[in-house]
Amino acid sequence: MSIFPQKNIDIVGIGASTLDRFIVVDHYPTGREVQQVVSSTTDGGGPVATALAVAGKYGARTAMIDSIGDDMVGRHILDDFEKYNVNTNAIQVESGTNSGVATILVKQSTGERAVFFERSTATEPDFLEVHKQLIEDAYILHINGRHRQLMRSAMAVAKEAGTIISLDGGAQRYDEDMKPITEDSHIVIVARDYAEKYTGTTNLEDACRIIHDRGALIAGVTDGANGSYFVWPDGTAYRCEPFPQKSIVDTTGAGDSFHGAFLANLAHIINHMKGQETISTSKSHGASIRAVELLKHCAHSDLEKATIFASAVASLNTQGIGGRSPLPTLQSVQELIG
Repeated sequence: MSIFPQKNIDIVGIGASTLDRFIVVDHYPTGREVQQVVSSTTDGGGPVATALAVAGKYGARTAMIDSIGDDMVGRHILDDFEKYNVNTNAIQVESGTNSGVATILVKQSTGERAVFFERSTATEPDFLEVHKQLIEDAYILHINGRHRQLMRSAMAVAKEAGTIISLDGGAQRYDEDMKPITEDSHIVIVARDYAEKYTGTTNLEDACRIIHDRGALIAGVTDGANGSYFVWPDGTAYRCEPFPQKSIVDTTGAGDSFHGAFLANLAHIINHMKGQETISTSKSHGASIRAVELLKHCAHSDLEKATIFASAVASLNTQGIGGRSPLPTLQSVQELIG
C-alpha cells in the first residue's frame, strides 16, 4: 500500500529544509562590538519547505522530498513540518550528518536581513520509486533549483505524467544552468532580480511576457512592496496591486509565503475542476485529466483571486519575525482583501 495515496497529496516539493534562527538587532555590527539582542526566535525555513508549510496551513495537502541530518536540528525541522500538515515520509534522515541552519540578523528599524547559512552535510536524496509515484499522483511539483540531479529526474516524471511544474526563482538564485529548468516549468514566479537576469530587461511587464513566450503557462514577477505582474496561459496580462503595511518587521519568507498561498489556491481550483469533469481534453492515468491541461483552462477570475490572496498573505507575513510563525489567519487575510 502506498504511503502517498493520491487523495492525500496536492503539492510535492523538492528543496532544502532548514532551521532558521532569527536575531533582531538595533544595527548591523561594523566591527568588534557587544550589542544587546532586541529579540530572537526559531522557525522552520527553506524556500520550498516554507511554501509547502504555507500551503498546508491554508488547506492544501503537501509532501516534502529532501535529506536532513539525524541531529537535534533535523528533529526540529520534522516537528515544524508536522505543525503545518506537511507529509515528511519522503524526507531521508541520514545518520551522522548535520541539518542546515540559517542564522538571520534582522535590523529592527527596517526589517532588512543579513543571512549566515550553514549547509546541511546530508547527501542529496536519491530518486526513488516512491518519489516517482508521489510526483505522478500530485497536481503540482514545486522546485527552486536545489538538489538538481534529483530535481531533473522529478521534472521528467512530471512532464510525462502531466503534473504541473512550479518554479520559485528567488533573488540571487539565477545561473545559466537554471535557464533550461525555467523554460521547462509550467508556472514560473520569480523575484525581480531573477527576472532581470533571465530575460535581460528591467521592465517587469516585458519580463513576464518573455517568460511566458519561453514556455511558462503562468509567468509572474514579484517586486515586494511594488506588487507583482503576471501573464496567464492564454497570454492575458494581469497586475496585482500590493497591500502596503505601515512598517515592516521582517521580510523573511514573504516570497515563499506568496508561492505557498498561490499554490494552495491553485490546488483548490484544480480539485474543483476535476470534480466538475467539464473540461474536454486529453486524459492520463485512466479517467484522470492531467493537471497541466486543467491549468490551461483556469478562469482568469480564479487566478486573480489566488494572486490577490497570495499578495495579502505575503504582506501580513512581514508583520512578525520568521517565515512561518507570523502567517496570518484566513480571517485576517480576508479582512485585508476587503
